[in-house]
Amino acid sequence: MRINFLMPAALVLALASCSEGKKETKEVKPVEVKQQAIGTLKIAFYDQDTLAEKFKYFKEQEAVMEKKQKAFQTKVDQMTNEYQDFLRRNDEKNRQGLLSQLQIQNIQEQAAMKERAIVEFQQSNGGRLEKEAIQKMEDLNKKVEVYSKMFSEQNKIDILLIKAKGGQLAFVAPAMNVTQSFIDFLNAKEEEIKKDISGK
Repeated sequence: MRINFLMPAALVLALASCSEGKKETKEVKPVEVKQQAIGTLKIAFYDQDTLAEKFKYFKEQEAVMEKKQKAFQTKVDQMTNEYQDFLRRNDEKNRQGLLSQLQIQNIQEQAAMKERAIVEFQQSNGGRLEKEAIQKMEDLNKKVEVYSKMFSEQNKIDILLIKAKGGQLAFVAPAMNVTQSFIDFLNAKEEEIKKDISGK
């Protein structure tokens, strides 16, 4: 005897409509989107690399961090040179047979301490310096974002894009480039930006 597993289409539809009738359907309201013709949009962009080169406050902060980095590296080099000089001097004494076993052991302990001090200095001060640089960049980027809104409102720009190397804008018409105007705007607001960042 052959059993037919296929239900007639009418029966399937009837079952489906019965089960759907029990569910409560929620009405999804369409989202209201303000339509704007492309012709009325004012779109511009600024070049991020040029901004980094010509925005005075950014350059000042970059110079401050470079100075701190240089001072840090100088200290690391000084500590490393002292450590290597200590090893050299005592290695020479040891080769001449001027050191006792107890003195050699003492020198090895001192060398280990000096080496640890260099590593600890690099980790603590280097890490702190890196955090400070990241924090400065974050604060500055937030302020550039705030002031880009002010600049856009002042110049009635609807969309202000950022052009950067490796970014998603392959080409933008040069006529849309407002980089220099935006840099001039930021440089004019430099004192305000400094107060905003330092007073956070």
